[in-house]
Amino acid sequence: MRFKVGKLIRDGLPAMMRAQGLAVFERRLDEDEFRAALREKLLEEAAEAREATADELAGELADVLEVARALAGAHAISWDEVEARRLAKRAKRGGFDGRIVNAAVEAQDGLPAADYYIARPGQYPRED
Repeated sequence: MRFKVGKLIRDGLPAMMRAQGLAVFERRLDEDEFRAALREKLLEEAAEAREATADELAGELADVLEVARALAGAHAISWDEVEARRLAKRAKRGGFDGRIVNAAVEAQDGLPAADYYIARPGQYPRED
């Protein structure tokens, strides 16, 4: 039996799979493919974190963090820079400690601040 996988995996997995008797068909991605695969992997891992039980969550968050670090590195962004930007955003906009959800925004016609929402109708559908 042969199964199509077609996704980025951790470096040590091919050897572990072979040790279990599996034949593994792998290839090394070029830089552009790698960057794209990391973005897909980030979404995959985020979805797994979203679905994780309380007991599984720490492991799934570890996977998200590992992919985020690899994605930063693939774009020559140091983790220190990512952390500095996180802290700067937190200082300017706050974190998520307040558990605030924005149900909707309303703007008068012509208000420049509304342009952000108008430009993203799939993400922010109009309610009027």
